[in-house]
Amino acid sequence: METFEWYAIRATGTIAYLLLYAAVLTGLYSMVQKKRKKKVNNLLHLHEVLSDWSLILTGGHLGILLIDSYLPFKLSEILIPFASGYETISMAMGSIATYFLILTIITSKFRNKIGYQRWRKLHALNPILYILVTLHGLLSGTDFQGTILAAVNIAPVIIFGGMLFSSKKKLTAAQG
Repeated sequence: METFEWYAIRATGTIAYLLLYAAVLTGLYSMVQKKRKKKVNNLLHLHEVLSDWSLILTGGHLGILLIDSYLPFKLSEILIPFASGYETISMAMGSIATYFLILTIITSKFRNKIGYQRWRKLHALNPILYILVTLHGLLSGTDFQGTILAAVNIAPVIIFGGMLFSSKKKLTAAQG
């Protein structure tokens, strides 16, 4: 059972991360397309679905941590940043990132109620979420010291940074 739990923890965490990465890319791409006056309804729906599934898999990731027979976590260690005795900083980053993800999804679902400007300001905090999740993945566990899994974490950061730089450059040129 130990092996199954180990793989399940890593699989749910990695897939949740990749879904978050895809959500970030679709969100950035929809922002660029919207500035170009193109329709983005389907893209925004995909962005939302990817985010929702990222949260669902994050929930699975946390749930399996609670029942892991090798290194079981207490609920308080998962919910309270810095409460874990194992990889304290990394686990705290994961906890804080989970709260950011929940905040992002809830505020997005209630965007009409809280107002577009407030939602935009809150949504602008998402790079913090992405950085925390990336660091959590790189610093936690033994498997992320491998080249392939490190690339899974580092490549999206490079692509994400390049897209951000490129979209700002294009938007500035289009406005100027």
